[in-house]
Amino acid sequence: MSGTTQGPPTTNSPPTGSTTDDAYVRKSGQGKSRTTTIAAVAVIIVIALALGGAYAGGLILKPKASTPGYKIPCGSLTAAGSTFVYPLMAVWAASVASAPCDTTNAGGATAAQVNYQAVGSGSGVTELTQRLINIGASDAPLTTTQTNALPDPVVTMPDSAGAVAVIYNLKVTNATGATVPLDLTGPVIAQIFAGNITTWNNTAITALNPGDKIPGTAIVIEHRSDGSGTTFAFTSYLSSESSYWKGKYGAATSINWPAGSFGQKGSEGVAGAVATTTGAIGYDELNYAQEEGANLETAAVQNPNGGYVIPSVSDTALAIGSASSLPSPTGSWQNFTVLNAAVAGAYPIATFTYLMIYQDVGKAYGSSFTMVQAQELVSFLWWITHTGQNDSAGLFYVPLPATVIAVDVTAIADITYNGAHLTSH
Repeated sequence: MSGTTQGPPTTNSPPTGSTTDDAYVRKSGQGKSRTTTIAAVAVIIVIALALGGAYAGGLILKPKASTPGYKIPCGSLTAAGSTFVYPLMAVWAASVASAPCDTTNAGGATAAQVNYQAVGSGSGVTELTQRLINIGASDAPLTTTQTNALPDPVVTMPDSAGAVAVIYNLKVTNATGATVPLDLTGPVIAQIFAGNITTWNNTAITALNPGDKIPGTAIVIEHRSDGSGTTFAFTSYLSSESSYWKGKYGAATSINWPAGSFGQKGSEGVAGAVATTTGAIGYDELNYAQEEGANLETAAVQNPNGGYVIPSVSDTALAIGSASSLPSPTGSWQNFTVLNAAVAGAYPIATFTYLMIYQDVGKAYGSSFTMVQAQELVSFLWWITHTGQNDSAGLFYVPLPATVIAVDVTAIADITYNGAHLTSH
């Protein structure tokens, strides 16, 4: 299959928080500007340093129980899937594992452990279907085909939200010599990733960036090689913006990319490849885009209101906050989207990330899964949708709005153990 050859070496270290430029928003025809707020950058640096020290000292972000004296039951859970949400999930897992837990009937367990493997959304769904894990994580809602393949009914719940950034390795300067972000529209991004625009100084790009100096460097396309919810969100956006893209490539967790593009495993693989390849372009979750640092630039993407927006937590939150008429936890989320929110200042390529859990975990896993583990499961889910959301913004994710948390509370209440309801908090 074309488009699956490996590109330059990639960075495999897990990402954490790092510095970022503030949101850059402008209307068509206005001059470009980019403002860096020293205080905001300093806060994020402090968060990153604090996380590093907390990991080393085993004190990371102690969870606060919703009910006084309540502790998450001690035990071990398995989860796998999305690399998009991995940086946040890693913090959540470490936080819960370091907190005191309830040892009652825990079989000797002394911590509430969640073993999360960032294997990609597609693999996460497959492992859930095979009942190899307790929580499946994906940035793409289950399709009808995937739902029908599950041995038992599941609940779906958003656990986080974020931006899919268009990242590139190229220095673009304005008339004064200052580095500025590229303005790109959806149709132009689609033509770039389709391989129809092959150099950065193509007139389709320069026309969107008048007065800027854009090198004639060859464009190198980097994409995910594994089944990816990030790919689903990105290709869904391209399909909504370009009839050509929709007809030739479509939207899916894995597509047949054009010949000459390079496939990379995981979000970290795409970010690393773009950062080490001059002229490269890719798409990635904002945390990974910021982690790679100096060599990566992030495009300003035109939204439905005509503004060009560089992704940040605040402008992605505008898109996420526009979500209405959410499906029920046991319903289909296949056609739900927050792409191209018609809200001034909103970043257009926004997505939820989802967790899928069997509705009756006792029935799904049999005697291999205990009531204590079931209690730990719903307690962990409650914690990440409440206290855990406080970790989001520092890692470039969007805290869930109250309307979404309400759906999650219903999802957690729907999870049973051989028909018996569970205590989550």
